Amino acid sequence: MSTSIHKLQAKLRDLEQDRRRILRRLLRTEELAVGTVSWVDRTCGKPGCHCARGGGHRQMQFLFKDAEGRRRCRLVRKADHKRMARASDRYHAFRDGQRKLQSIEKEESQILVALRRKRQLTYK
Repeated sequence: MSTSIHKLQAKLRDLEQDRRRILRRLLRTEELAVGTVSWVDRTCGKPGCHCARGGGHRQMQFLFKDAEGRRRCRLVRKADHKRMARASDRYHAFRDGQRKLQSIEKEESQILVALRRKRQLTYK
């Protein structure tokens, strides 16, 4: 019985370490591009170019995000392409971190319920 409680307590300590590590990452002050940064392929307009037959060239980068229930897109200036791409990657990592924190919280709750059950006094 006690080994089981010790294993649950050890698991809680491990989850707490994971939580601290994730929170350190989430608390960084780097920019986040909230939404999706993606490239749009367009035709260049030259009749002899391969893109005139379909496909297109990667020409424009946009930031897509939802606002007030509608999808909005903003053209990203060429000077900001790399900055927006990095900020987009950080945003997706931020969202993943939030999901992991929620998962940790759920698992911690389940462990605490199990600990309570193991430690409860059964009085007869």
